[in-house]
Amino acid sequence: MEQPLTETENAAWAAAATDEEIAAVLAAADDADMAMRTPPVRLTQPARSVAPGGCEITLLGALGCRYGMLSGGAGGLLVRTGEGAVIIDPGPAALDRLLALAAQGEFDFADVVGIAVTHLHPDHYAGLIPCLEGAATAAGRAPLVLANPTTAERFADFSPYHQRMGSWVTLAHPETDGDGEPSTKVTDGTTVHATPALHLEEAGRTGSAIGLVLETAAGHIWYSSDTNLWPGLLDAVAAIAPRPRAVIAHGDAALLHADEQRRAACHLGMRDLPAIARRLRPETLLVQHYDAAYSGARYRHAHTEWVRRSLGPLDAPVRVVPGYDGFRLTL
Repeated sequence: MEQPLTETENAAWAAAATDEEIAAVLAAADDADMAMRTPPVRLTQPARSVAPGGCEITLLGALGCRYGMLSGGAGGLLVRTGEGAVIIDPGPAALDRLLALAAQGEFDFADVVGIAVTHLHPDHYAGLIPCLEGAATAAGRAPLVLANPTTAERFADFSPYHQRMGSWVTLAHPETDGDGEPSTKVTDGTTVHATPALHLEEAGRTGSAIGLVLETAAGHIWYSSDTNLWPGLLDAVAAIAPRPRAVIAHGDAALLHADEQRRAACHLGMRDLPAIARRLRPETLLVQHYDAAYSGARYRHAHTEWVRRSLGPLDAPVRVVPGYDGFRLTL
């Protein structure tokens, strides 16, 4: 296999090339640029499809928080049904994961019908612009962008060009600080609902973030996003999804020896997960959004085993699983 030329070798080639050779390279690049735009960029073959009535969740990176993001593992979720795909909270690792899935024939940006951002923290939105570019270019249309009030408000000022690239809907639960729609339909078979969250999004704003319930043909999925387990949260979720098929919980930290102030300042903790499982009784409780110190495989399995042992007898079993990059859950 012929090795590509180095930067130095290419510079030497350009210095020695004729005008005609230079023009030919420039023209070829122009042609390649137009080919990416018209027709839209697509895979050479259709991506693997999800069966009608089914739903598939892939973790684009199971890490989160500041150090999880810097470790390269904050990517959010890809939720696929037979009608299309929704990208949720694309962090800085999301694009690389999606391109890898595309290379494997598992994903096509043209299938993206919506991108959701639950709050304005970079481990949840840093990949929004490239994902929006990819979806709009590949599909030749403006995908839905579902955003909490802060993200919708700030993005209009930050990048009006990219705001025009999507069809924006502000989502807010009645208990959310800020106005927005409580739910929106992304396909005939999938509706996304906002759930309340208690999380320090920025100074003075602890109620403006949201979680999401995805109502699909395969059942309800509650994505907690970043929140504390405050009184009334699970009642609000149960009003939308009384018995979700799956709960995706940001409950990574053990905090066995932390004081109450630290527990209140963080996301859901390990001690919160049994209460969630008992109240909502999902088939699967998937734990993710690990910070870097909590990302080791032994920790993750010890964590979920602690939760299993804490549940005690239930009228229906709950499968508790630790997330990892590329983990796939099929409903």
